[in-house]
This record gives sequence, structure tokens and C-alpha cells, in this order.
Amino acid sequence: MTATEEFALSIELSTREAAPLSEVALSDIGIKERADLQRWVEAYSEMIGPDLLLITTEFDRWELRQQKVADRLDVLCLDSDGRLLVAELKRGEAVDTTELQALKYAAYCSTLTTAEVVEEYSRYQNVSHEDAREAVIGHAPALQDGEPGSVRIRLLAGRFGPAVTSVVLWLGELGLDIGCVELRARRLSETHAVLTTRQILPPPEAKDYLVRRRRRETLEDEKKEASGRRRNSVTVINEHGSVETGTEICLNLASFSDDHRSALTAEIGKDPRYGKATWTGRGSHNALRWELDEKNYSPSGLVWQMLEALGFSPSGIAGPGHWTLPSGKSLWEEALALSDAGQIGDPGAAADADGVALD
Repeated sequence: MTATEEFALSIELSTREAAPLSEVALSDIGIKERADLQRWVEAYSEMIGPDLLLITTEFDRWELRQQKVADRLDVLCLDSDGRLLVAELKRGEAVDTTELQALKYAAYCSTLTTAEVVEEYSRYQNVSHEDAREAVIGHAPALQDGEPGSVRIRLLAGRFGPAVTSVVLWLGELGLDIGCVELRARRLSETHAVLTTRQILPPPEAKDYLVRRRRRETLEDEKKEASGRRRNSVTVINEHGSVETGTEICLNLASFSDDHRSALTAEIGKDPRYGKATWTGRGSHNALRWELDEKNYSPSGLVWQMLEALGFSPSGIAGPGHWTLPSGKSLWEEALALSDAGQIGDPGAAADADGVALD
């Protein structure tokens, strides 16, 4: 075993017996790029990185000088800071031109506006424009009055050769947010395998260094920074790890108007699970698992669904202000305490927003 290889054991907890898990190539166990990897990334964007909203896949709606470009990227995501992320998937070794292909896609995506991102999300998720805007702005509040920031790139592959990694390292030093995520599979049995993802470039400990060296971005980014960029409360909490996975979160009835509170109280009286959720530790769109149906929601999305089901027409839902931790703080108060002053959207001001959910 070389210094770069990993050794894994399967442990039977009842007997403490251990057996080695053999690593296998994704192709050897029949894993396909589009049919499998892409589908799994759609369901679990955490495979690429934390707190990402999937915008679309197989994106090819580009035109240069009024001519359609015959290129198609694998996955397009949005992070909670309002930056698009291009992801390229390779089940085997990343070929020497993989990073160049992704750079081209990133250049194309750098021209996308917030309105176009909303449109693509609406088309891909088959939801209305209003619902798409709610999802996009709720995930990245900075886009409410601005455009996407500089594009990020992630390459996902079974292996990376030095021809790719050397270019990725160099581009990172120049200020481009580009990284490599390694996909590994191990066989558990003839019918089961486990897939792991690990970011190998840039290494996590190099993040602060690269951020410091990152060049100034567009004038739009400078404008957003100068005015105090609003950040997603769930993202801030997850970054600091201040709420443990499995923590019970309760609906903060005092934060609602009288008519909303009366209707919600009646439902909780019928079933106490109605007003309870569990913190999942996942991204903003899956932060809460509602005890009533065991499904994942964003804090704003769950409140929105509750009110809409009760016959209300919700608008400007600031979900983190409506959910309370065991400490007595709301999610918004917890995030505000962890963040720099002015960097978290104010749930009091959200009521004036044009139907925007702030998570």
C-alpha cells in the first residue's frame, strides 16, 4: 500500500470482528456517469460540497454571438453566497482536458444573470417562476438585489493524474475557486457497495490561504460587500457547528401573527409533531426534518407549506425566525450571534420583501 492509498475495515459491532474492504473501480461494479453518478448528485448535492442548491443538469442553453454552442455541462449548482458552481463528473480517471472543459463551461456560466438562474431552476424543477425565485433567493439571499458572483468549479472523478492536479493547483493560486473531489467505491458484498467522496484539492486546511489570495471580483460583488452581504442563517450555523445533528427544533408560535398563531396552535393540539422538527446538519434546503411526515425542508419552506395548507397566502417568510432551539434562541438569533453584525438577513424586514423566503 502506497502513502496515498487508504485502507478500510468493515467492523461487526456486536463481535468486534473486522475484515478489509476491497476498493473497486466504479466501472467494475457497473456504475454509470449519467444514469448513476449524476442521479445521485441530484439527490445528494453534498457529494460535490456543502450547502449547494441544484439548479440544473445537462445544461446546454448557451449562445455566443447569437449562435448556439454545442456544449453541455453535467451539473450546475448555486452556493449560499450566490456563486454558481460547475461540476464535471467522470467515473474513471479524469482525462487531461477535464479541467479545460470545466473552465469553458465556467466561462459560459459567468454571463448568467439571477433572472436566468431562476428561469433554469424553474424549468428543471418544473415549478412556477415564483416558487423558483423563492427557492433561489431563499438559498442565496444576496441575489435578491444582485447578480451571481464568480463561478466555482469542482471536478469529480475516480482518480486524478498529475496533468490535471498541477493545473488545478496553479489555477487555485491565481484565485480561481477550483477543486478536485475523489470518488471511491468499496465492495461490501456481491450486492452492496459503499461510495465515498473526498475533496483532495484544495485541501481543507488551505481554504483560508486561498481566500486571502483570491483577487477582487466584479463591481457587483464589491457593491454587495460594501452594503453588507446577507448570509444564509443555516449556512452560518453549519459552518460553526453550533447545532448538533438530531437536535429537536420547535415552532416559535410567538413569532407569528394572531391569525396564523391561532391556526397553527389548533394543528399542534391535534398532533404535537406538527410543531416539531429535527436539525439534520445538511444544507439549507434540507436543514429540518419535520416530525409529522419525516421529510426534509428548509426552515422557510416548512413554514410556507404549513401556512399554505391552512388556507393562508404566505409572503416574505423568514423561516429561521420561526424556529426555536432548546436554548430558547431562534435559528436566526443563533446565526446572528455567530456572524459579523449586519451579515444575516433581518426576519423583521423580511415581511416587507416581495415574497422572498430567507433561510
